Amino acid sequence: MSATRSADAQSATAKFPLKRFIGLIAGIAALIVFSVLPGTPELSHMGLVSLGILLCAIIWWCCDTFPIGITAVICTVFLFLFGVSASLPAAFEGYAQANVWFLFGIFCFTAIMFKTTIGQRLIRVLCRVAGANPKSIILAYMVATAILSMFMTNPGAVAVAIALALPLLKDVDAMKTKPNFGRCMCLGIAAAACIGGNTTPFGHSMNVLCGGLFESTYGMPITFFQWFVPGIICCVILLPVAWLIFCKIFPPEPLSEEEVEAAAGSKIDNLGKWSSMDVKGLLLIVVCLALFVLSNWFSFLNTTAVIIIVLAVMFLPGLDMITWKDFQEVEGWNAFLMVGGIMSLSTGVSSTGAGEWLGNLFLNSGVMNIPVFLGLLALATLIYVLHTFCPTGPAFCALFVPPLMTYCVAVGISPAIFCILMAALVTGSFIMPFNPPNLIAYSEGYFSIGDMVKTGIPTAIVYLIVETAVIYFVGGLMLPLV
Repeated sequence: MSATRSADAQSATAKFPLKRFIGLIAGIAALIVFSVLPGTPELSHMGLVSLGILLCAIIWWCCDTFPIGITAVICTVFLFLFGVSASLPAAFEGYAQANVWFLFGIFCFTAIMFKTTIGQRLIRVLCRVAGANPKSIILAYMVATAILSMFMTNPGAVAVAIALALPLLKDVDAMKTKPNFGRCMCLGIAAAACIGGNTTPFGHSMNVLCGGLFESTYGMPITFFQWFVPGIICCVILLPVAWLIFCKIFPPEPLSEEEVEAAAGSKIDNLGKWSSMDVKGLLLIVVCLALFVLSNWFSFLNTTAVIIIVLAVMFLPGLDMITWKDFQEVEGWNAFLMVGGIMSLSTGVSSTGAGEWLGNLFLNSGVMNIPVFLGLLALATLIYVLHTFCPTGPAFCALFVPPLMTYCVAVGISPAIFCILMAALVTGSFIMPFNPPNLIAYSEGYFSIGDMVKTGIPTAIVYLIVETAVIYFVGGLMLPLV
């Protein structure tokens, strides 16, 4: 009996969430310390309190103490409880930001992809074009995944692409007889989702968050066109480069004619003719994108209003493209709560003068003596390395975006440049399988962490240089100055 109790006790100890508990205590400690510190001539007491709440949120995000959305809501309540905001409604003003509701509505694209065969048809067409070359087949899957990730969540795009790649990988017994083909396929799909997700302002929740931080600070949006132009240029450059790196390090084995037929989709259930749901879904996506583009010239076509109307159309009686249950299954509630909370925290930090204090602290660090492009590249590299091993995108955006927007203004470039760059840094992970797209691909077992490191380091180096250069030089020509 005692031995059984001892085993149960050891099991309970092993399962105790030590990291989360340490994060809980550390976050509360930071909150208490900053709330009792006296103010200084440069920073008021309330400014210190707002920084303490922000630090508490960052610690909890890094330690996974609570789900990211719950942490954001709790810390938003702290803004009221500790006197940073005059009332609870004032504390939650961040959730009224247009970008938060844009994020809520944009998951309709994910719903369309899962409810229709558009994604499957795209992959099958590209595979047929690719022919018998295994490298071309891998590129076809990467292109399709990148396109999907422009309109749905990155994990969703990977899930769709991996599901369609698995029949082929199993038919050719890639795990044993063609391991390099399996490695390149799964690594390529994961990387393509990260690259494609940065192309549009709604391709990832971090894109929406960084765009929202810019809009809430300067009162103007980053338009679809302003984000998409540098985004698509980066995508067109980086996708083939990543593909070449993967195929160079792990040259894929050749495929037989029968295996090529499988790659073209003949062994996947016949999709048949386009259904009415497929047609309606494609039409809705095309119309929505057209309205997004037109919003660059017609201000009444607000992108948030457009996406909410599109979402409403999907529920119209008689159309019934999705049900509320369908939408619940794809809606990123965690991301929705997180973005609203960070908007609120950012407002709290700015209103107390703490944001300006952080910006001045950064500007006085000597960064102003470095050429602008090299300064951006150095900052991007530092943030990328830190985020690779501590993949908490919300924490990094909340901490780095406000002071680095101040830096951009001080050196005479658009602060939107760093907002777009920051979104790329926290979504473009290639070295470790810590983020959801990489984790989904890694879980299939076709590549190891060592394999990912081999391909990820050169891919990340090229990614940092290309993203920084294109966003700085091309984005600088069209992004708004303040």
